Amino acid sequence: MSEQAVQEVPAHEVEFEMRACVLVADDDPVQLQEMVEFLQANGLDVITAADGHEAIERIASERPRILMLDVNMPGWDGVRVAEAARNLNHKVIVMLMTAESETYHYASLADCGAVAVFRKPVQLAKITDFLRSALGQADAA
Repeated sequence: MSEQAVQEVPAHEVEFEMRACVLVADDDPVQLQEMVEFLQANGLDVITAADGHEAIERIASERPRILMLDVNMPGWDGVRVAEAARNLNHKVIVMLMTAESETYHYASLADCGAVAVFRKPVQLAKITDFLRSALGQADAA
């Protein structure tokens, strides 16, 4: 994995007890592929989308439990996708990824129902903690 896209966490350090379907949407094919490989190596079912429109189609047809959305995608951005998923009455846990660092931007993201926002390059240790928490929420829901 390249350092620029994601920071590596050894697969043996991550164990997810519940299989969950995760949608990863990112218009950067390198970051998308590296995130998919990490998630699949750790036992998660992963579907992908290269833009916001494809993400909404996949959410409607495959009903993933967790959404990992890039904020800055062409067409529908991650915030709009999260809002649309909520309007589908699909109970999802949303995580956003962004290279934006301004705090006002992070505050505006909370309105779309995201429970976490991670800065790129994404640190996989933080993703691991997020997924453990999200899967615990999924068990309780």
